[in-house]
Amino acid sequence: MKSDLRQQLLGCLEEGSTGIGLFDADDRLRYANRYFRLAYALGESDAPSWQEMMRRCHRERVGLLIESGDIEAWLARVSQKRRQLAVRSFESDLVDGRWMRVTETLHADGWLLAMTTDVTALKVNESTLREARDQAVRLSITDPLTGLHNRRHVFEQLEALFLSARQLRYPLSLVVIDLDLFKQINDTHGHGTGDQVLVHFARHLEQALRPQDLVGRIGGEEFLLALPNTEPAGARQVLHRLRASLAAHPPSAALPELRTAFSSGVAHALPDDTVQALWTRADRALYRAKNAGRGLDLDDNTVTSFAV
Repeated sequence: MKSDLRQQLLGCLEEGSTGIGLFDADDRLRYANRYFRLAYALGESDAPSWQEMMRRCHRERVGLLIESGDIEAWLARVSQKRRQLAVRSFESDLVDGRWMRVTETLHADGWLLAMTTDVTALKVNESTLREARDQAVRLSITDPLTGLHNRRHVFEQLEALFLSARQLRYPLSLVVIDLDLFKQINDTHGHGTGDQVLVHFARHLEQALRPQDLVGRIGGEEFLLALPNTEPAGARQVLHRLRASLAAHPPSAALPELRTAFSSGVAHALPDDTVQALWTRADRALYRAKNAGRGLDLDDNTVTSFAV
């Protein structure tokens, strides 16, 4: 009766959907069911040591995926963790793209039971959920037309940038930009062309900035720049380069006469400033610039106003 049960058990283990490998005290494989042998590319009569198994996987690119140029260094590193705990669980990927959850149980006599379960579907689901979450986050902080930060996110980031500038005592310039006569573009050429102008402007704006600079679209045709470690003179240079780039590249090949002009206001963070006060001064400077004549003549001195 016991013999029949033992055979029944071995048969179930052999055909099970969980890989089972049993290593002796010398770390040589003494039993492996079909699932385990297939996962590690082992023949029915193979009885390698664990290290021999790993060397073959690395040499023949089968079984466990080992992305190392030096298999002996890899073995030495992994061996430091192997057989150190009574129970150890980890994930590993196979050459064929599957992911395995491995649980090793070390017994008092030195024998080690390794059980592997395919968790590829779970990993794919995790990846899909993570991508969906990341996409949702991106959408929540991004202006859908231009791809720049939206108003809510750019002001949240501005607060952090402002506090960092104060703590580290470096200069910070804030620039508010408004495209000139944008309503006329929409009325004359249509909203599709207006959208094209906004996207075109956003791309040139990004190209004019450094990775540490903050940029976002905060209104219909209004944009905000925060330039850390930048004095007002540096902000003027950024705006000059931006105007020159826009002048050389019209937003529409079908309308070569169409130009993108803008007015801007610049404010420099003061020692006793708040974000709101800095923003207010830059916004007021912008309207002084617009009242002075807008940016159609590309005169930096006219279309950029600096707060005092």
